[in-house]
Order: sequence, then C-alpha cells, then structure tokens
Amino acid sequence: MEKNTHSRSAIGERRSRSTHCVGRVTVMALLITVAVSTSLPDVTPARAELQSPYRSASFSAGTRPSAVRVGDLDGNGLNDIAVVNLQGSLQLFFNNGAGSFERVSLNGLWPQGFNTLDLDIGDLNGDGRNDIAVAFATQSGAVSVLLNRGSRTFAAPVNYDSCNSSRGVAIGDLDRDGDSDLVDISQCSKAGILLNNGQGVFAFSGAYGNGSASKSIVLADFNRDGFKDIAYINNTVGGTITVMLNNRNGTFGAPALHYAGDLPDDMAAGDFDGDGNTDVAIANSYYSQVIVLFNSNNGDFPGYSEVYGGDTPTSIAVADLNGDGRTDLAVTSSGTGRLSVLLNRGDYSFDAPISYNVGQSPVDVAAGNLDGDSLPDLVAANQGSDSITVLFSAGGASAPPPSPQVSLTVSKRTTKKATLIDLRWSGAASASVDIYRNGSRIATVSNTGAYTDQFSRSTAGTFTYQVCPGGDQACSNEAAISF
Repeated sequence: MEKNTHSRSAIGERRSRSTHCVGRVTVMALLITVAVSTSLPDVTPARAELQSPYRSASFSAGTRPSAVRVGDLDGNGLNDIAVVNLQGSLQLFFNNGAGSFERVSLNGLWPQGFNTLDLDIGDLNGDGRNDIAVAFATQSGAVSVLLNRGSRTFAAPVNYDSCNSSRGVAIGDLDRDGDSDLVDISQCSKAGILLNNGQGVFAFSGAYGNGSASKSIVLADFNRDGFKDIAYINNTVGGTITVMLNNRNGTFGAPALHYAGDLPDDMAAGDFDGDGNTDVAIANSYYSQVIVLFNSNNGDFPGYSEVYGGDTPTSIAVADLNGDGRTDLAVTSSGTGRLSVLLNRGDYSFDAPISYNVGQSPVDVAAGNLDGDSLPDLVAANQGSDSITVLFSAGGASAPPPSPQVSLTVSKRTTKKATLIDLRWSGAASASVDIYRNGSRIATVSNTGAYTDQFSRSTAGTFTYQVCPGGDQACSNEAAISF
C-alpha cells in the first residue's frame, strides 16, 4: 500500500493551520484506503470539559539540564523525578507527597565534556528497586548504569561502551528472559544492544539499523508478538524514523524507514487511534508540527496525520492527560519557553494546543503522576534557566511548597594528601549558616557562599551535604557526592 507523502513546500503551506489530518490508512481483510480528512481553518476549539488546567512549580535543577524522567526511585509508591545535566551530574527529586520534593544532587559522576544527554528508569538487577541508565558522549559511546542501593542512594556509575557517542538510552526486556536490557542510539546511527546477565551486568551484543544524525530511541511492541521492537529518529532533511522488529531473541531485522518530515526532533510511542496497535508521534520543530504515524498492526506505518504542535515543538511525551481513555500529547518548545498539551479527539486528530509557560529553553518533557490524583502531571527540563517546571494536573492534593530558597552544589578536587569537597550556595539571607554532612552538623560558618570539607585520600563513600541558614529560612537542597 502506498504511503502518503508530501513535499516540503506543500507541508510548509499548511504550517499556519491549527490541525490538519492528511491521511489515515487501515489494513482490513482487503487493503483499502480510508478517506483523507482535512480540517478547515476555523478549527473547533478544545472542548471545555476536556481541558485540564495545571498549576505549576519550578525547582532549581543544576547547570544545563538535558533530560528528565519520572519513576519511583525510593520504593514508597510515589513517583520521583530524575534529571541529568550536561555538566555530568544527576539531580534526583524524591517525592514526599502532595507534590513536594527533596532534592539530592549527585555531582562529579562523569568527567566534564562527556555530555550526558539522556536517561531512563527501570529495575536492572531484579531487586525490586528502580535503577537509572544514562547515555553520555565519548568516542566509543557509553551507557552508565547506576544501581539503586535503597534509602535514596545509588552506587557509582558503571560504564559500558557501545557503537559511538551515545545520544539516547532506553530500558526494556529485549530477549524475554525476565530481566531488563539496554539499548542506546549513537552517532554511528545504529542501535547498540546491551544484554543483561540477570544481575545488572551488561554485555554489548551488536549494533543494528541505519540512518543519519540519529537520536531519540524508543522501545515498543510494534507488531504485537510480545517482543520489544526499536524505533529512532533520523534528524536530517527528508527526515525519517528507523523501525526494526525484534527477531524474538534480542537481535533485530532489517531497518525500515518511515516519513518524519524534515529535521525531526523527538519521538514517543502510544496508541493514538484506540485500535490496540502502538503508533508513533514525532515532534518536528521545522514545520511546527506533530506528525503521528499510525501502525497497521504488523509494524508498518502506512498512514499519518500532521497536527499543529504550537511554535517549534522540540520534545514530546504521551499520556492520557484528561482521563478520557485516549492518549494525548505534550510538547515543549525550546524557542518559546512553553509546554503545550494536545488532547486527542478520537478521530485521528487532536485539539489545538493549550500552552503553558515553563522555563527558558525547555529541552525535554516527561509525564507521570506526582501528586496522587487520577491524572498524570508533566515535567519540563529547562536548559536555559537551570530548572525544571512541574505542571500539576487539576484535582491534585494541596499546592506544593515553593522551591528551597537556598541552592547548594558540591564538587570534588584532590591534592597529594587530601580529598577536598567544595560547597557553593546562594540565596541564604542570614549572617551565618550551619553545614550538615550526612545529617550531622559539622560547622557553623559565615555566610560567604563557600565552604570546603576535607578528607584523607584513603577515604571513600557517599556524603550528603545541606546548608541551613539561621532564623525561619528553609535549608538548602541536599547535595550528594561519591568518591
């Protein structure tokens, strides 16, 4: 069956339309083409009863956050937030309920210049605790695994080489042996497979696929055989996604390329038409569109729709955001500092974007329930303002408290005789501050914004710091470092 295609000029002429469904092809007993529906310029506004208003809170998230994920990291039944920073640190926001968080900063995990770009959350060693995998860029490519030790602590990262500089990572059981494996997408434009031995130790088993300027990898069962397949973006003119079906043993078949518009940015998977098949949604900033590819049930994508996604959508997440049983879209625009929600109409199209201000240059978005109500919440990672913005859905518990006024970071350096931990903080209003290490006060010092803790070179462990001003001012976030 022929796939709908359009030239760049034809698509460009439609950029101003709020919603445009250019095609939907379904496979039935005989291959038939379903009529193409095109919305008029006066798009029906989003239905008031489906609009889900949000209340927002912003939190400091370290220097230049690059990716964000939501998942339960401490086993208390509440979803937490994990953020990776380009500078090589990890920010963990542990959920204390009602949308309040305790921030733990894990600094110095990767050398400067490694460009940590992506992360995913999942149980990698079968102990019932969610671990973290991080993609970072080196000449050989690398994925880091941080195993969860409980009590809101993580082991030091263990690094695995892949094909080339890693740009994305995903967790899933690729060979159906009961443990979670890893797959990354790298600058060699292939998906690197890291199979789990069942204990959270991984072995590289090969790279699959082809493409160019590839990124944004996802795992999903596209042909409904019970095995995870692979899809990733090719960020080029005449852009595509590469889809590879699992051979049912953790190896993958020949790559198939599908339309994604020029210079696609990000992708996510979900069932957008309610037929039980996993479709793909692509954020395309070049055309200010979300392109939805509809799955025919065998891992092919013969039909697609183009939806106005707000100004220059650059990242995308999917979830049922209004509780109507349909999978909706959330996109961020790095250029405008906005997050837009597109509600699914159920007729292969979406309502016009409902937009919210977040921080400067949001580069990623994640969805998950953070405040205990019945609806998912949204988190934007704002690279330009060194923050995350959480949009809490309506109906949640009481409003979250403001972010701590005092922001703390820690870093390590060594001399011939000592290991030095430099604390730097801002926002404290008192004349002096108390310094806490692992919950115990170790010093009271003048509020200069800096303090150095010292250990012998033989000392090893994980140390958590907090700075507490005098009076009623709240303490800083917790910042942790391991050596």
